[in-house]
Amino acid sequence: MSTVHGLHSPAKRSRVFQHLRSLHAAVAILQETPSKVGKIPTLPCTSYSQWFHLCHTTSKIRGVSIAFKKSVPFTLSSSLSDPEGRFLFLKGTIANTVVSIAGLYAPNSNQAHFLERALRQFDLFQEDLCIVGGDFNVAIEPHLDSSSLKSHLSFQKLRSVKLALQSLGVRDAWPTLYPSLHDYTYFSTHHNSYQRLDYLFLSTPHLHLVSKARIGQFTVSDHAPVLVGLKIQTLPKRTYTWRLNELLLNNELFKQRITKVLISYFSENKSDSISPIILWEAHKAVVRGKFVGPMKLTHVRYCQAR
Repeated sequence: MSTVHGLHSPAKRSRVFQHLRSLHAAVAILQETPSKVGKIPTLPCTSYSQWFHLCHTTSKIRGVSIAFKKSVPFTLSSSLSDPEGRFLFLKGTIANTVVSIAGLYAPNSNQAHFLERALRQFDLFQEDLCIVGGDFNVAIEPHLDSSSLKSHLSFQKLRSVKLALQSLGVRDAWPTLYPSLHDYTYFSTHHNSYQRLDYLFLSTPHLHLVSKARIGQFTVSDHAPVLVGLKIQTLPKRTYTWRLNELLLNNELFKQRITKVLISYFSENKSDSISPIILWEAHKAVVRGKFVGPMKLTHVRYCQAR
């Protein structure tokens, strides 16, 4: 979960997705992702096969995006978005688990009113495993989330936000593993203090799924990302089908090596005691092993050239 300050240019979009890949993010909730008015930005990264984008029709700041890596088998069943470009709700399944995700981007003023309204709407929308992430633009627990130990919101407004979260039945995922640790996601020059404004909440019955949590470094924006790992037991292991890179067959030196391997294999293993079917099937594994190394090297060179 991260705030990225716009996706207007191809260069910025490329930086954002390079950062997501470096974080190994399977699901990304992004805030401040406006693009050109009325247009969905072209993705520079094929690693994220599903991309849900919300932007305001006139604002150059508002916008929320949720991206799923292609290894995550997410199936969308319903969605709800804010006309003002402040929140995006998704509901669907990952394997056999029903998941509801909310991406929030609170304004710089009237945060309590916005969060109460958005959380109340999400409470009516959500089902089963509930994930709420975003830029709340307020330190909810000042004694823990602000280096100044203060908040610019009144006690009553902070209490109303906490009650809305409590009513939704979610808890802050990061302090679940580190209840006594202080860390921050933003430095406010106006208040001259570090603050934790970016949060990721998880439904209380599913807190046991949290395997790791940390606050990342300031890279693509002035907000640090919040990273939470979940163990969803029903998520199937991805299966890979080996495919031959046919470009290798254009390399004459490589073809000569493979020819020698095949001649050597059949001359050494052909025997009346070995079934021709077994001999043929076994040779596929031998040849595949000879292809793996060069294919890996080709892939590494391709990635370095990008």
